[in-house]
Amino acid sequence: AALWRVSPSSGALLGWVSGHFPLRQPQRPCAGLLGRYAAADELDGVILVPVEEDFASVEDFTPVQLLKPENKEPEGGKAPGKAKKAKRPLLASASGDGKSAEGAAKPAKKKKKRWLAGRGNAKRRKLDQNNALIKWLSDSGVWISETADWGREAPGVQIAVETREAAENEISGRGVVASRDLNLFEELARVPMSILFTRESARKKFGPEAIYQNMSEYAAIALHLISEKYQEESSSWGPYLDILPSTEEVGASFAWEKEELESLLGGSPLLNMSLFLREKVEKEFEMLGERVFAKMPETFPAEVFTLERYIWAYSCLFSRAVRLNFNEDGDDLGQIIALVPYIDLINHSPNSQTYIKGITEKTELPFGLSETERFIVVQCDRYYNQYEQIYISYGEKSNAQLLLLYGFSMERNTDDFVEMSIGWAMDDAPMAEMKKRLMDERGLERDSFPLYRDRFVQPMMQFMRLLVVTPEDLGLTEEQAQDDDSAYEALSKLDLNMGWAETPETRAMFKLREIFEAALADYGTTIEEDERLVEDRAMFELLPKNQRNAVRVRYQEKIILRNSLNSIDKICNNVKTYMAQMDEEERKEAEQRNTPLGRLGLKWEPAYGEINSLEDILRELDI
Repeated sequence: AALWRVSPSSGALLGWVSGHFPLRQPQRPCAGLLGRYAAADELDGVILVPVEEDFASVEDFTPVQLLKPENKEPEGGKAPGKAKKAKRPLLASASGDGKSAEGAAKPAKKKKKRWLAGRGNAKRRKLDQNNALIKWLSDSGVWISETADWGREAPGVQIAVETREAAENEISGRGVVASRDLNLFEELARVPMSILFTRESARKKFGPEAIYQNMSEYAAIALHLISEKYQEESSSWGPYLDILPSTEEVGASFAWEKEELESLLGGSPLLNMSLFLREKVEKEFEMLGERVFAKMPETFPAEVFTLERYIWAYSCLFSRAVRLNFNEDGDDLGQIIALVPYIDLINHSPNSQTYIKGITEKTELPFGLSETERFIVVQCDRYYNQYEQIYISYGEKSNAQLLLLYGFSMERNTDDFVEMSIGWAMDDAPMAEMKKRLMDERGLERDSFPLYRDRFVQPMMQFMRLLVVTPEDLGLTEEQAQDDDSAYEALSKLDLNMGWAETPETRAMFKLREIFEAALADYGTTIEEDERLVEDRAMFELLPKNQRNAVRVRYQEKIILRNSLNSIDKICNNVKTYMAQMDEEERKEAEQRNTPLGRLGLKWEPAYGEINSLEDILRELDI
């Protein structure tokens, strides 16, 4: 990895690389570490996201067999033995215009900005896959042409072979970029229902006996994916299946090995979340083996439908599937889970307001008939400049959720939070059973709560206020506290939406501090160690992908916990002032209740504040 980061001026090391790993087209001058053997003209029509730094892949160091010239008989008086130059296969896949190598070697016109990401065989393979996918989408009714047609403007987006997130400097696979300036609410893509992977498409393939009524939508689509990918010789979804990433390329933490999870995510809530989800997927596979595979071995052969492939299918589903709602158009289809080709290439941004939605369109036909068509549509949430990457929102996901399901994490995730499982604390609390009963009857959460960087959510504070209440706070004797009816009656009078006394509120903050400090101590590394690792960008980028994502997750979790501890200190220092304000508000409410309007249950604020002097009058009049 250090070799890839070498400066172009390191001539000795570059010479060593050239001697041991012959570069392609050595007669061309090097640009950066590796010689770029593709001229700019070869990339016309290929839209790719720019990268800030040049980077290399292992395939750049792999020798490529150069095409040999074909020996043909001379034509039209040409000199004997003169052979035509062979076309390089990269040209057709990159540009699609059939240019020859000779054309590429001509003096270049004014060069367009190069949007090159990927090298060598990897780039060629992805370009070929993109071309096949575009043709398949076009044949399937998706408007993806690069040119306008009668009454239709050319689409404003194209598929990028590879994208890179600038903040994290991470490769994020294929993506969708603007091929021209885009307007607000402009339609980006429209995909027909016929090419989706859904439970209904799985039922059509396997029949209702295999895809039974209450089978999970994810399980049904997973079986369909495995069959089309590994069982069918020529699947109708072939070009789409070819671009689906492997389990390792997705990198979702639920698919990691247990040893890797424990070494990278020790102390993080994501560890248990990943182990739990992996166990659920494995148990579901075992259940399908007993209920479906054993009864239909010819349809579901054991050598095809393996646990490894089932986990791969779930990796694709968790990272790409969407929930579509067709109820808004009066469609009886309702909500469905679906894998949507083309649209699932769009990457995530927490700042995006673009969402995927299902629409139903009816076409009136002669003789009073009508035809209903369903589409999946994406529209612009803002104006986009040419070559800018298009984003959608996967929802308000924390870094842990993103890594668990999608295989990536973010350094600037505005929606990040830590899932705090603190329901266990209620087991040892006084009057625990009555407190649990009260929360259940009021519909309050009592197991886990999101902890954000800048706030404590109200459900967590309701839980903490009830947790620390003692019989003395309620004026109960020890005998009354042991009587369920007396304890429940006293607890039910509490207003958990706000603190009612200084001592219980301070006690709740101290208990929270104890929980947060214990959570920080559970991590295998300190926040300072992770901070040094993240800030050393050169070293950080040499780490494996899974380790980089794990460090981001746990480091941001520790920052949230540290900020929460600082907030608790500020709250405890101001509890007395806060409670005094609460007492003053209660006094004013009591005074209002003694007025004629107050007896009617009305509340109001006076038009002017309390006026005792000329200065008060000037202040109220804003003079």
